[in-house]
Amino acid sequence: MVSKENEVISVRLKKGTMEKLRNLGIHPSEEVRKYLEDLAWKKDVRNTIDKLESMIQQHSKPSEAGFAVRSIREDRDEGH
Repeated sequence: MVSKENEVISVRLKKGTMEKLRNLGIHPSEEVRKYLEDLAWKKDVRNTIDKLESMIQQHSKPSEAGFAVRSIREDRDEGH
């Protein structure tokens, strides 16, 4: 019985590939599962980062000319 929490995919390989993998001690279904789960996680993180970067660009403005110089000078003058 297949768990309701899983989905199944099917992959076709060139003839002999499965045998080579088995001989090397590689479990193809486990490797494919790990790869696809990792890929989904990476893409999700990338999408989240892209959304955050977009929000930052929309809601931020460049500093006025000379701001950095004034800020550093003020900190230095105050003894920080």
